[in-house]
Amino acid sequence: MKKDKYPFGQFLILPALAMMVFFVLFPMVWGIVVSFTDMSLVGPKAMKLDFVGLKNYVKLLSDPDFYNSLRVSFLFTLFSALIGQAFLGLLLAIAMKSKDIRGKSLVAVSVFLAWIIPEVVAGYMWGVYATRKGMFNFILSFLGVKPVNWLFEKPLETIIIANIWRGTAFSMILFTAALESIPEFIFEAADVDGATGVQKFRYITLPLVSHAILIDFILITIWTFSVFTMIFVMTGGGPGNLTELWTIFAYKRSLQPPYEIGYAVAATNIVTLLVLALVIIYMRMMGRLERMVS
Repeated sequence: MKKDKYPFGQFLILPALAMMVFFVLFPMVWGIVVSFTDMSLVGPKAMKLDFVGLKNYVKLLSDPDFYNSLRVSFLFTLFSALIGQAFLGLLLAIAMKSKDIRGKSLVAVSVFLAWIIPEVVAGYMWGVYATRKGMFNFILSFLGVKPVNWLFEKPLETIIIANIWRGTAFSMILFTAALESIPEFIFEAADVDGATGVQKFRYITLPLVSHAILIDFILITIWTFSVFTMIFVMTGGGPGNLTELWTIFAYKRSLQPPYEIGYAVAATNIVTLLVLALVIIYMRMMGRLERMVS
């Protein structure tokens, strides 16, 4: 029997494996188990659980509030992450690479500051700025636009813009790194051939950063679907349930009356499967995109 050459190296990874099992694998398995019970945060069901089978899942499939939270979450992710953050991040990354644009450092610092501000602070900031007498209406007043109570009249649009403002930095960093990996002589050769800016983007930039786009789509979709703190501070899911993301839906069902932990965990499992399906769709779409642009 062949003797292992690196027994000490394998021993060193045991703590990391133990942490993955304890903090990742065990919670996942426990979450699946809990979703088939009537576990509650308080009361008798907090101590003694009963197996209810698929009752929580069947109840979710007939819950209009759950469907509304999925609709809001999909719209929020589509417009704030896939269209807003990814597009703006790529645009800013291209601008950062351009030698003809001034003030790039100021733009980069502004974007990074929005990213590093704690979510609670960002939520309170936007809550103040979006009031009828807030900074947004103060700026619009110079343009002759009537004041708008943003969080009541346009709540979904407001949280979408807030999330674009806060999360664009990651996409910009990722695309900047991808653009820096493209050899400069490729663009120089394109200039010699008389290629326009649009042609260089279509035939050089887009194909060579397509993998970065895939990674960005996957990560910002996962992160945006799990956004909670900033939006909860801004609106609490209201007015009504117009900004009730699925995370806020699960929070209200589990940590507020009626404290249905099992029901909320079942909702979490369904959303996890939906996000996994989106990731698979992204990978298929990016494969087609690579064939189109190649």
